[in-house]
Amino acid sequence: MSLIDFFTGKESSLRKTYHELDLDEARRAISQLRGEPNFLEFIKFRELQREEVIRQLQTHDVIESVNRHYMLSGKLESIDEELDFIQNLGQ
Repeated sequence: MSLIDFFTGKESSLRKTYHELDLDEARRAISQLRGEPNFLEFIKFRELQREEVIRQLQTHDVIESVNRHYMLSGKLESIDEELDFIQNLGQ
């Protein structure tokens, strides 16, 4: 699949790449990261971002705007998936 450059309208040299994920290797990496202070800070940061998105979804402006609501719902879903993925890999 080719990508079209937005500014030139010509085909871009960029290509979408697909990466295979070795689940055993990912589990080992997550288990090694569990006790790392920086990793724990990252998890706290993502949880705070999740809470902030939930707060934003409850504001009047977002409720009135379908596009904003849709965008923030997608953001919340991606954060949830990321946190679930990290939690499930560690088990």
